[in-house]
Amino acid sequence: MKLHHLRNVVAVVDRGSLRAGAKHLGLAQPAVSRSIKELEQELGIILFERNKFGMTLTRAGEVFVRRARGIQAEFARTLEEMEHLKGEDRGTITVGCSSAALIAMVPTIVSHFHVKYPNIRIKLVEGSLPMLETEIRDGLVELYYGPVATGFVDPALLIETLFENERIIIARRDHPLRSATTLADLAGASWVTTPMTIDSDNEVNSVFAAAGLPPPRIVMQASSAMNLAVVVATSDLLAPVAQQWMELVNATGMMERIPVGEISKAPRICAVRRANIPLTPAAEFLNDLANRAASTYAHKLRKAH
Repeated sequence: MKLHHLRNVVAVVDRGSLRAGAKHLGLAQPAVSRSIKELEQELGIILFERNKFGMTLTRAGEVFVRRARGIQAEFARTLEEMEHLKGEDRGTITVGCSSAALIAMVPTIVSHFHVKYPNIRIKLVEGSLPMLETEIRDGLVELYYGPVATGFVDPALLIETLFENERIIIARRDHPLRSATTLADLAGASWVTTPMTIDSDNEVNSVFAAAGLPPPRIVMQASSAMNLAVVVATSDLLAPVAQQWMELVNATGMMERIPVGEISKAPRICAVRRANIPLTPAAEFLNDLANRAASTYAHKLRKAH
């Protein structure tokens, strides 16, 4: 098995067909088809089901592609590190980031990072740990900054707490419940949640459970911070979010905080990366900047309280 075998399989999957994959690679379609058949013969397993509608990954094919992407990513990082040793820095660092970590830390990281590494691009992927865990373990996402649920453990991942966090409840501007001061006042409201944990409903339910109240009515789950902001700003749905959202609330003027007091803490903000694979020098530097930014932000939070 050679790297071009991995490349060809991934190209066909990414482009949706054998023809499109071959065209993307600048190769003849029969050559790509022959390469995939050679690989299947070597592995003794079928990667694609072939029919008149095209090629569809088998279960084994799905597993192979996931691993192939990780191998490609690690190979690219190896080349980038060799370039670094020659005094030439270029490449991409893929960083998973929640909205809370993005607001609190990233703006101060990027400018400092590019002073030292002007030719390295940072690729930001928005998401929670449950959404990105597989990509982190497979090496497709090098670093993750965001909430980690209490008790979460994965031997393949190194998890470092950056700072403890608080929750707030937000609503659209001039919401009928904007003056509520207790969770009991919000018992009849409808809610939207985000997949911050494997059990996304728990993001809302835990707030009420901690106050000894029955679970509220959850009617929607948003897949991103943008989704959540649009839903909250244009409907009567409420959402529990990390306190960093106040900057977004103030900046847009389309939402406001409901001044409820008895809210449980938000999950801690952590840095997460693979435990058994070293970071490239550039990624190590970026992670060091993130830790410093988190320390500064945590100090700011303590002073505010």
